[in-house]
Amino acid sequence: MYDVMEGVRVIEVAEHTFVPAGGMLLADWGADVIKVERVQGQGDPGRHLKLPGTGGRVNPFFEAGNRGKRSIALDLTQEAGREALYTLIDSADVFTTNLRRSARRKLGIEPEQLMTRNPRLIYARGTGYGLNGAMADDGGFDFPSSWCRSGSAYAQTFPGGEPPSQPGSVGDLMGGATLAGAIAAALFRRERTGKGAIVDNALYLVGIYIMSQSMIAASIGHPRGLATPQIAAPNPLLNQYRTRDDRWLAVCLLNDGWWPDFATKIGLGELVHDLRFVDHAARAQNARALIDILNALFGSKSFEQWKAILRDIDGVWAPMQNSEEVLADPQALENGFVTPVRIDSDTSYMVGASPCQFDQRPIGALRGGPGYGEHSEAVLKEIGMGDRIPELRAAGTIV
Repeated sequence: MYDVMEGVRVIEVAEHTFVPAGGMLLADWGADVIKVERVQGQGDPGRHLKLPGTGGRVNPFFEAGNRGKRSIALDLTQEAGREALYTLIDSADVFTTNLRRSARRKLGIEPEQLMTRNPRLIYARGTGYGLNGAMADDGGFDFPSSWCRSGSAYAQTFPGGEPPSQPGSVGDLMGGATLAGAIAAALFRRERTGKGAIVDNALYLVGIYIMSQSMIAASIGHPRGLATPQIAAPNPLLNQYRTRDDRWLAVCLLNDGWWPDFATKIGLGELVHDLRFVDHAARAQNARALIDILNALFGSKSFEQWKAILRDIDGVWAPMQNSEEVLADPQALENGFVTPVRIDSDTSYMVGASPCQFDQRPIGALRGGPGYGEHSEAVLKEIGMGDRIPELRAAGTIV
């Protein structure tokens, strides 16, 4: 992990992935993140979600938002549980939550309650749809709240086709990353002024932000329609092509000057001076003709053959890789973009590292998500409540 958040203590009362992913990034950066889990239902529901075909010690759903933390299981519906939480808050730097307003009020964890105890606290809150409006108290999840409502799913649906499934927790992970950045900014201000802060993020906001270009276009009278099929792409050099073995490559030749080198190296040197394709405007006017030519050409060789041919072209391109290929990609490995996480002496997994790096080095050693209530005793001892552990355990206040 990094050390830029060393000495910062984060108390998290959050579940699933959105806000927990923000806490995970802070842990990756060196913060001590204490995850407070419910006693009922064996903790964070994310612990019990499973990707099809997965099992055992590594749970991708839980690990994607919780590596590097400590876990304490507290019953916050009991006065003694809230007392323990408040004691943790007294010495904390950051508090994070994504519970709904009704639950926050019931448990006594609204900003005014916690910041009265600790005015320097950074209170960070995640919601589905924001604090105002008819949906302010509605629950939210990544796919419906961030992906579908924001226009992302619509923009990727072909005419007459079904909308695509989401490739992963895009809104959750993006939301967590942006929340962590906002918390860091609030901590910076606190260092300058001594003033705490309330930080808010919402899944719907994150989804709209991701769609910024479409939002701008719509606001000036150019709303984006349904997705364009590959054969009808307006720019043949900003398109995807299928190989002989049914794999795909993406070309992204935004610079007009890259056309001669690209055409020559893929074996179409005779088209460099063809008036139909000589510049961007001509290629746009004759897009279908060039796409037909490129489809036939790319379909004549295998994925691996094309990767070798395209390796040294002047422009930008990418193979459409699967997850196994990414984990073995030398470019990802040599830069530490994928990195190992150790759960115990016998169990580890590979994961995408946190976005951004510090001090020109990869993130280094990371530890997996905590077991349920794994650190309850240790954390209570740290805040001077060690002598009450038998009493609290007998009352079902802790696990």
